Amino acid sequence: MNNNLRLNRLFNKNGRALVVAMDHTRVFDTVTGLKDIEKVVSVVVDAGADSILTSYGSTKKLSEKLNNCGIWLSVDSQPNNIESIIEYSLRLGVDGIKAEVYPWCLKEDDFHGKFTGNESIANTVYLANECKKWSIPFMVESIPFGWPKAENRTNEHVAAAARIASELGADYIKTFYTGDKDSFRIVVENSLVPVLILGGPKIDSDLEILKMVRDAIDVGALGITMGRNIWGHNNIEGMTFALSSIIHDDSSVETAQKFLK
Repeated sequence: MNNNLRLNRLFNKNGRALVVAMDHTRVFDTVTGLKDIEKVVSVVVDAGADSILTSYGSTKKLSEKLNNCGIWLSVDSQPNNIESIIEYSLRLGVDGIKAEVYPWCLKEDDFHGKFTGNESIANTVYLANECKKWSIPFMVESIPFGWPKAENRTNEHVAAAARIASELGADYIKTFYTGDKDSFRIVVENSLVPVLILGGPKIDSDLEILKMVRDAIDVGALGITMGRNIWGHNNIEGMTFALSSIIHDDSSVETAQKFLK
């Protein structure tokens, strides 16, 4: 399949993307907001989401519900499963693959408890090469020190991890918003490939969510991959419309807020 056909489903005609992340259920103990994932997908797609990010089980379940919505498959890459990842990705017909890399991670902080940061880098290189062989867009979520070490996640480390991921063969980087335009501009400029911000933990303030996305777009982010702050919101449709208006119509925060009232 031509790479351009996949990209046309993953990204809006303006080249940006609103990706709704729904792969949390592969690692979280309980994610009640995604109990009826088919309903959530229907709402966010109708409200302007370009693509969704899900793991294998949900992707298989949703295969007949997506219409023209793009889909990123979230995977955990290990040396012994990379070829099978490519095979079932092609069988499912997904448009892109997303994996995580953990620069400077200690083995005890790895989700699987198996790999150091350097080993996760090697796994990512292997998967990137296989994706290129089959013209599958590859997004890398760069997580310096691994998930448990948030206190070490400085702006400089976020920027450096994004650069590392882009050097490994990623086509797109998913990473943390560093809190302000000036520091995040450095992240974008330091990466060799386009950057999308992740949504992170649930944020109580709608204004804070919208401002974060507006600021990230202003300094060069290609879009967002956001989960809990969309499907965990009490107005999923309104929040999706609001974010879509910023990403696709360059709306101000004030204009986007109107979709939530």
